[in-house]
Amino acid sequence: MRFQGIKVTLVTGFLGAGKTTLIRQLLTQSPPNERWAVLVNEFGDIGLDSAFYADLDVAITEVPGGCVCCTTSAAFQQGLNQLIRQYNPDRIFIEPSGLGHPKQIIQTLRGDAYQDVLLLTGAFCVLDARNLNDERYTKHAIFNDQIESADGIVLSHVNRYQQDDIDLVKARFGSFSIPTRKPTLFFSDPMTLDIDSLDIGLKGMPFLSNIPKEEEYQSPEHHTQAHHHTQQKAPLDDDTRYYQKQQDAMQVLGWRWSRDHCFDEEKVNSIVHFIASLDGVYRIKGVFVISSTKAVFVNVARGEISMNTSVWHEASRMEVIGGIEGNWPNALRQRCDDILS
Repeated sequence: MRFQGIKVTLVTGFLGAGKTTLIRQLLTQSPPNERWAVLVNEFGDIGLDSAFYADLDVAITEVPGGCVCCTTSAAFQQGLNQLIRQYNPDRIFIEPSGLGHPKQIIQTLRGDAYQDVLLLTGAFCVLDARNLNDERYTKHAIFNDQIESADGIVLSHVNRYQQDDIDLVKARFGSFSIPTRKPTLFFSDPMTLDIDSLDIGLKGMPFLSNIPKEEEYQSPEHHTQAHHHTQQKAPLDDDTRYYQKQQDAMQVLGWRWSRDHCFDEEKVNSIVHFIASLDGVYRIKGVFVISSTKAVFVNVARGEISMNTSVWHEASRMEVIGGIEGNWPNALRQRCDDILS
């Protein structure tokens, strides 16, 4: 079989920006005559992100451990090649880790190994504009690399913006009225992206943003969007319970418990709120079994906590990503030993 002209859409964004939410929305627009697939990468090794796609009829390949950000990574090329050979999709969405280096990914996709096979049609960065006023993000090289490498910026969590956040977007990207600017801004509530915009990197595109005029903007009430979760298999051995790894100025702590370990829901709520309050923590993802068929799914970014109960038949697991400075890992490990053992 000859593999040729497979379109690739790269969706980047820092930790908790909303990459998975955007890709899920795009997958619902898949034309009936096309096969779409997703290559998803995680900074950690436990395997949580693919659960967010498990309820959709789409091919998923996971690359664990942040490998997708390295152009020499055998794991990235193996995962991508496997996806191409098995499914020969019409379009592949690549979702790197929030700590992935998009410039290196783009270089790989446009390299000789994939000449005529892959066609990178657009790179999008999902951006929570509230982070533009936070030096933990604005002074992080990867955060800026993601923005600078993008053909389009998709603003997320806009229902929580204040006017100051809109002003920060204008200060970073200029006037909303310039039709030829790069990157193109996409602003909607809830966050959406039309599939007609996916090939933005192939040609000059008209200005697609629908950002409201300053006098029309109002900050809506907070709301949370629930996700459906189904089972997935973890790549770690059954005996693996804890690990810690570091990349650049970030580190991840991960836990995986046995399949028969059942948690008290109130204790899960307590530990999640404790972790979210620790200075230095950026991101929390986890699934905690509370019965033989159900689990609590946890998603935390910017200290904002989302906890939903759904069907689950696999082991409990959690990953926490934060900076390398401070004492939060020790505090976290001690609290987990006390409450989650």
